[in-house]
Amino acid sequence: MKYYTEEIIKYNAKISIYNLIYKKFKFEWWLIIIIPQLIPAIGAFIFLAFKMYIWTIVSMAIMTYLLVKLLKFRNNKIKIILRKNYSYALNQDNDFNYKSFLEIQKVELKELLGNTLVKKDSLLFLIDILPNQQKKYSYTITVQTIIIYISIVTGAFLSKFLDFAKDIQDFKAGAISLLLALFMVAYMVIMADIFIIKDFVQQYIRNQNRLIRALQNIYLEEYTE
Repeated sequence: MKYYTEEIIKYNAKISIYNLIYKKFKFEWWLIIIIPQLIPAIGAFIFLAFKMYIWTIVSMAIMTYLLVKLLKFRNNKIKIILRKNYSYALNQDNDFNYKSFLEIQKVELKELLGNTLVKKDSLLFLIDILPNQQKKYSYTITVQTIIIYISIVTGAFLSKFLDFAKDIQDFKAGAISLLLALFMVAYMVIMADIFIIKDFVQQYIRNQNRLIRALQNIYLEEYTE
């Protein structure tokens, strides 16, 4: 049987967490994960538009609380998928961790490669020729958001906004509305960066390396003591 590098590289997608885990999620699970977060987010903007500041803050707090709860819900559903399809990857507590996904990818890749490509020389050759990326997430969006927010508040905002205010009371009223709006936007961007964007970026980096990582794990299992 002939093997081609391009065909082997395609295995990278086949052993993705999406194909192995998330593709097995039920549609209603995705609805439960996505919809509840949108409701308080929309509510926060509506309350802000009507200058209901306390309710705006409450909505943001609810959104944060739901986000944490929904992440736990997602993890529980992942556990269900693992128990049903990949029980060998669960740890002693019948739970999962990052190593569980590595084990699943290793086992699935071994099945795709077959006996020939699992041989020592073949593994070393594949590990050597396939591209590898090494990067770490640096929270660039969060840092830039904080810098921009501080710059707006301490720089152009205080001086320029005061010029357009009719009096000090008008300045205070407008300042509170604008500062709260800016804070809400910054808060949502930072939360998205920490809980969503970070995961996507880190997952992207892992995605680029998962084939090599799985090959290395197969090599360690088969040819090291």
